[in-house]
Amino acid sequence: MISSAERIVTSHHEAELALAGERLWLRADHSVYWAARETLFVADTHFGKSGVFRRQGLNVPSGTTDADLARLERAIAETGARRLIVLGDFVHAPPAGDEPWLARFADWRARHAALEIVVTRGNHDRVQTLPGDLDIDWQPRARLESPFVCQHEPGADARGPVLAGHVHPVVRLRAGSESLRLPVFWRHADGLMLPAFCSFSGGGRIEPAADDRVFVIGEGNVVEANLG
Repeated sequence: MISSAERIVTSHHEAELALAGERLWLRADHSVYWAARETLFVADTHFGKSGVFRRQGLNVPSGTTDADLARLERAIAETGARRLIVLGDFVHAPPAGDEPWLARFADWRARHAALEIVVTRGNHDRVQTLPGDLDIDWQPRARLESPFVCQHEPGADARGPVLAGHVHPVVRLRAGSESLRLPVFWRHADGLMLPAFCSFSGGGRIEPAADDRVFVIGEGNVVEANLG
């Protein structure tokens, strides 16, 4: 059960969530900022995904890597984060060393050489390391960042609330004949689930329990939704 002591404050582009005695900022760019530890969390970046689809002959959007890296750069600049923790599915598939997105990421990484990057490996991260020297700390299992447990797939952990991704959570909001399918942050009994950071991703509809909280992202805003 979620504590009634949790405090939510909404603003134009972020919502403040008190969780396990810590303050987290849920941001409209799909990231979460933990100011006390100068740490930015994202989930499911799926770098290289559009290239995988195009190699299979599918006509999918290009330029998603550049767009996502630009969003990530803005998030780091706006928050002043010194650490980035990716909650799994950093890549969509094991990359070859000559893939264009990898070169663009390497350039981005060089511009942020002082940034500590940790990846808790997800089901798509079927690699031990990436080509080149990208200075990424790959974690094969959950990583404890007390009081939080950082991992890819959601689930209960006795050590603390779990920060996870994997599901790409979305909800469908209806008003008469109109409906919108929107990404969300989902605060549930086991912790907090983040939306996919990748701009080229599907979504899994969630079924929140009565005590859960859901924060909808739309038009640059994060707003708590009453889905009852």
